[in-house]
Amino acid sequence: MIKLKKYHRDLIFVSFVLVSLFSFYFIIFILLQAEIVDLLFDWTFLAAIISYILILEELLRWAINGKRSELSDIVAIFFFFFLILFFTKDLLTSIMGAFSIYLWFGIYELKDYPVLNKVLIISLVTYNVIFISGIISTYLGDPFLLNTAFAFSFWIILILGFILFGRKYIVIWRFMSPEYLTLFLYIIAWLAVTFIDQYTPFKFILYGPLSIDNFNLRDFFFNIYFILILVNWLVYLISGTLLDKMLGIKRIKDQNLIELVNDIKNKLKIKGDIKVGFGKYPILNAMAYGSVFDKRIALIAEDYQEIPEDEMKGIVAHELAHTKGKHTLILASITSIDLVVRMLLGIPATFYDYTFGSPELPLLGFILLNFGIYIFLYIIVRILESKADLNAKRAGYSLELTKALYNLESFYATGREIGLNTMLLCEEKINLDNKMMNYIETAQYLHNSMIKPSRASLLGNIINSHPPTYHRIASLLDNKLTPTNEAILPFLLMSNKKIRKYATLFENSNESFQKIANEKFKEMFNISSISEYLHSLKRKEIYNYDLNNTYIFKNKISGEYLVADLLDVKLNDDISSPDTFIVLEYKTLKESHLHASEFTKKRVKIDGAYNLRNQEVTILKDVLVNKRKNKVKLIFNNSKQQSNGFKKKIKLPLSIDFISDFKNKDVFIKEKGRIIIMRCTDVLSSTSIENYKLILKNLTDGKEYEYPLNQLIIKPQDIFLPISQGKAFRKAEYNVINWLKLTSIRTYFSLKKPVNNIEIGYITEVKINQERSPDEGSGEYIIIIRNIFEKEIKIPLKIIDHISFQYKTALIQRKNEMSIITKLGYKLIKKFKPENIFYLNKV
Repeated sequence: MIKLKKYHRDLIFVSFVLVSLFSFYFIIFILLQAEIVDLLFDWTFLAAIISYILILEELLRWAINGKRSELSDIVAIFFFFFLILFFTKDLLTSIMGAFSIYLWFGIYELKDYPVLNKVLIISLVTYNVIFISGIISTYLGDPFLLNTAFAFSFWIILILGFILFGRKYIVIWRFMSPEYLTLFLYIIAWLAVTFIDQYTPFKFILYGPLSIDNFNLRDFFFNIYFILILVNWLVYLISGTLLDKMLGIKRIKDQNLIELVNDIKNKLKIKGDIKVGFGKYPILNAMAYGSVFDKRIALIAEDYQEIPEDEMKGIVAHELAHTKGKHTLILASITSIDLVVRMLLGIPATFYDYTFGSPELPLLGFILLNFGIYIFLYIIVRILESKADLNAKRAGYSLELTKALYNLESFYATGREIGLNTMLLCEEKINLDNKMMNYIETAQYLHNSMIKPSRASLLGNIINSHPPTYHRIASLLDNKLTPTNEAILPFLLMSNKKIRKYATLFENSNESFQKIANEKFKEMFNISSISEYLHSLKRKEIYNYDLNNTYIFKNKISGEYLVADLLDVKLNDDISSPDTFIVLEYKTLKESHLHASEFTKKRVKIDGAYNLRNQEVTILKDVLVNKRKNKVKLIFNNSKQQSNGFKKKIKLPLSIDFISDFKNKDVFIKEKGRIIIMRCTDVLSSTSIENYKLILKNLTDGKEYEYPLNQLIIKPQDIFLPISQGKAFRKAEYNVINWLKLTSIRTYFSLKKPVNNIEIGYITEVKINQERSPDEGSGEYIIIIRNIFEKEIKIPLKIIDHISFQYKTALIQRKNEMSIITKLGYKLIKKFKPENIFYLNKV
């Protein structure tokens, strides 16, 4: 990205202010001839003015510092949203417009990410079509064009995906193929219906509820809902051939695989022939399809012969269980029932019916109504998926299917939550080292999610056709879940109480999964000892700055609290739960071992100084634990700061003593977008927070600076260094990179690649391309690292997105360099996660 000089940035800022103010005045008061009194009572105008002021401040920070603030993107989206909403008064148009304008900048900034850039282009075109249609509809006072654009937006996405990525754009979506097919059939049906309605004597009833009082056969048979029901069943009957053509699935002639399928088919007591197909794509998946008269299953992989035989049995058993349960027939029936209900209630059958009919329901209301319907339908689909797992388990394939699910989840890795990994859209293949890391992270993800799944994972599954993989595994390895219960579990686990209940239920399943994952990992990567392998990766370094501190540990399952010092970390021979905390219990001085995956921890400092609600420093004297009720009480020396009795949840900021430990250590201070390394030469303490000060020495010029603590925001340990492509920040970036080289700290490199985009290691050398001066930018540096696999890797600086690492001190920012919204963001972090940020007084 081109970095502008400060006078250029100042000129852009001043120009934006003048042009925007003139444009506002001209449009609102000259063209629209709006009255000031009316504007003051228009909440969209007031919201637009507030967001305009905030975007001006963000631009001012950019002009001063040369870099945008951390939350400037959010401010920009809200500004465009309220501005468009003020003029159009249409919510959908405003949402599409805000994102479409924002994506123009996003595409430019992400031009170095080839796959992601293409995905954003698809989104940009789609949003802009809807946005421009919305503007025209607002001008004409007729929503038809907006409704039409939204109804056909899916096809814009699909066509552009085909153009940019080819057929694999459909298939790489882990869960979406059936939905693509359904929408494809609907539009075919609509094209046929429209042709017949427009060019033949037959006229269909396209909208409105079917009247029971005035019912006649003509109204029924010439109703669009009945036509779609007929088409639904017609497509069901020919779906086998249709899907083969759409996805390029070919019949398998491998006799060994055919015999394997027939053997499992006989165990499941399925009558008739099963057609076995294969689709060659860079993913791992399978599906059952076809009518009851044309039963088919298809394997989708790069090479199905590379799938281990036991996992192949699990996959085939699951798909044949769909066939045995006649699930494709059930899905066709559910679709027909949905259409009948819509017909009786007068709800448009599809977005196309909504567009070309005359519905009274607003478009946004129709979208929300369909969202609710789809949630209900997806629950039914998840029940069918759970029943297929159950039948596969009853046939004796629970272990095989569990291994296959672990393999599938590892395959999608970072894209598991949305069912898409962008590496599947590129030509580069994942290397062995990154593949191993994916399997390690996936085993931990599945294990941890059976204990306490993240809210993001649960919410992402609400409109997913499959239950979360960790719930499927828990069900396969025990008998604690019914298919219905498994299907609605993402809703139930929104409650922390339910999370603990099911974590207890899943303990046996989790233990069984750990054994299966260990066996799979050792077998796949030819590793005899997982603990020794993790030791070779220097995994214990992750906890370097956690050791020899006191923590309040909380068991995720039982809720039990324990106050203890973290002495050491033991590496286990377990890929799912690789770490055990060795702790010394507070007061009893008893040594205990805690599985790290089963505990949360909050750092405390007994006899340490804290600032809680005012400027006064108070000392934490004790932490009391009520083991019977699983509650904690904090005892301070100041009675005004006492916690109100025992509590199940505690929020405690970092001790001020953490800052005192900075003395004679390097700290990282962010000034005008640059990260500068300074040496903390002293920490001036006091009984009043207002008098606390950090004395920092610039290692480059030797000058000392005094920073009052109440003017700083401090983020402990985690240091994040974004890499720019301009010369303005190169010197500061080089200083940090060179410091990492001298200190040999474990460093994480995030690369601008869709695959093999993470490197972890230690900087050994920084080379400079002599053909260009380092001050000219453009990625002239080459960083050489020794990664955790003991391999030398050369990384051009221009392909690095950011560098991150941990250090015993912190990243420091001055409050007066932050925008209002950034400060508000830190305020929220302080409220909900006070241990993640340190600031005193008001933000």
